[in-house]
Amino acid sequence: MYERFAHEYAAHAEDSAYNALYDRPAVLGLAGDVAGRAVFDAACGPGLYARALLDRGARVTGCDVSPTLVDLARARCGGRADLRVHDLSEPLTWVRDGSADLVVFALALHYIDDRVALLREFRRILAPSGALVLSTEHPTTAWARLGGSYFTEEPVEESLSPERDWPIRAWRRPLTAICAEFREAGFLIEELLEPRPVPEMADRYPEDHAKLEDHPAFIAFRLIPAPGPPPRPPR
Repeated sequence: MYERFAHEYAAHAEDSAYNALYDRPAVLGLAGDVAGRAVFDAACGPGLYARALLDRGARVTGCDVSPTLVDLARARCGGRADLRVHDLSEPLTWVRDGSADLVVFALALHYIDDRVALLREFRRILAPSGALVLSTEHPTTAWARLGGSYFTEEPVEESLSPERDWPIRAWRRPLTAICAEFREAGFLIEELLEPRPVPEMADRYPEDHAKLEDHPAFIAFRLIPAPGPPPRPPR
């Protein structure tokens, strides 16, 4: 979806209120100390998280479905990360079992149709002591914007930004459904975070800061593999 506006989005995300001063600090905070760790950056976009993880000492691999975003990410990371074009609706056949200490999956879960299958792939590539850190739109945000029942589960086509022609297709779901998919894929929630904007946002983007102090836009999780063997997909 991002291919047609990849360059515009990359420039926007680098310094925007919601990306630079809200989601990235939250996700990187949940990631914790990554020095010497093998991190898989799923849906890496223009490489903003990958670059931050590399600067913190991680060994980074990752992917995105957009060839333009992968090119931008490779350039941003200066050849230090193994980043590939890959559609996350397909298995990560090129990633070994148990090879990642951490999977980072920022603001992309809501684009995936078969989320349980993808989450199972993440569990497969994670080491037993590993973790998955992900963020997604807060379910109450979609409800406030779209109306109807909070418990509606459906894909919605709209623009990523109300000020731009950036068409996307994303799922709206209640928190119960989100957490049930984690459990079905074999994960436990170690930490749930409704982010708060960093103080710098108050100076640079005061209206966004005031809004996010009253109502979260995103929600983030640190998930760990549940004890026992990974759940088998239905036949």
